[in-house]
Amino acid sequence: MTTPDRATGGVAAGGAPSDGRDAGTGAAASDGRHAGVTPEAATAGVTTARVTAADVAVIGGGIIGLATAERLSAHGLSVVVIDERGPAGGVTGASGGLVRALDLSSAAHSWAAEGLDRYLRRGDHGRWPAVREDGSLTLFGADDTARAVEGVERVRATGHGAEILDAGEISRAFPGLAVPEGFTGVYEPRAGWLPARETAEAMLRDADSVTFLGGVRALEIVTAGSRVTGVRTTAGLVTTPAVLLAAGVHSTELARTAGVELPLRTRSVSFCVFAPRGRETGGAGAPGPLPAVLDSTTGGWLRRWDDGTAVLAGVPSPARDVPPAVTRGVPAAEEERVRAVARHRYPGLADADLVGGVTAYDALAPGDMGTVTAWPDPYGLVTATGWNGGGFKQAPAAGRYAAGLLREVLA
Repeated sequence: MTTPDRATGGVAAGGAPSDGRDAGTGAAASDGRHAGVTPEAATAGVTTARVTAADVAVIGGGIIGLATAERLSAHGLSVVVIDERGPAGGVTGASGGLVRALDLSSAAHSWAAEGLDRYLRRGDHGRWPAVREDGSLTLFGADDTARAVEGVERVRATGHGAEILDAGEISRAFPGLAVPEGFTGVYEPRAGWLPARETAEAMLRDADSVTFLGGVRALEIVTAGSRVTGVRTTAGLVTTPAVLLAAGVHSTELARTAGVELPLRTRSVSFCVFAPRGRETGGAGAPGPLPAVLDSTTGGWLRRWDDGTAVLAGVPSPARDVPPAVTRGVPAAEEERVRAVARHRYPGLADADLVGGVTAYDALAPGDMGTVTAWPDPYGLVTATGWNGGGFKQAPAAGRYAAGLLREVLA
């Protein structure tokens, strides 16, 4: 295995429960829309025209790849993004898009806060979708209050607002939630969630010098001696001295073409959209005030669905090495597994109707750590892999950092 000359930041999970996972938090809408399931290449900036050269090639059109491309474009570099599924056509498009400054992994904390900053500013041009500021509530168990206090201090140190709520305060503020006595929550009023696919597409629209090759698959990272020289694709060779490999679990096979080992494995993730009963009339079953919730005691998470009539919920799965596919629907057993955990924090889900769901996957790296790495051999290769949960909220920072490494290559 080639040794990286630098590997930093971007610790996505770091032992923390996954939530709103970039590598695929997903949902299907109550009206039948399914976030991120159907690749829709008919997006501004996507082309099938042949591209033969670029300053940088980005393999992977997910949120990390597009955030990097947007930063490179801001510095006037020509960039080609290669992903046969189109922008956010993989697991990013199925992401729940939870954003907050608090990350339970201390190594990733500053990137989460930086990401929230950029999302709240709606990018450099104010054209990204606005953060749905429902608030973010991270729950801690009765024996974990010290970690909640530490979390508030860390969030405030980044300039974001946060406060500690006890179980009673949580119940009064959010009547739909049920929190055991002794639990505490870190509440961030200016956090919440974003529509992941729309946000990724907005990043692409902001990147004037980026060409997105839709329907094109990367086959090989081409090298000469110890340097990257291009990417061979199903549409021909793209000559470039710098490559960002951010293709999720598919990165393993492509990295191997350049002599680099990236051990990644898939993990099943599935997400349910539950419509509490009584929603049609705004009755007792309607979601009501509801922040984006992460329960650190179970890893479960939930948030309001787009139209306010339903709740999106997910719980980490123990299933590993599953096929890398994103499909509509959730098996009955998985629905019950998610419901059995989520209903303890949101009792209205116990008998709620299942109105949608997505079965997807994310990519686990050794140590559950997402990283951005510049490789000395071959020089010119930067990898960004392993964001098994939390990658969406860190993407602006990870993209900024990866773009910096790629600019060093070009310098």
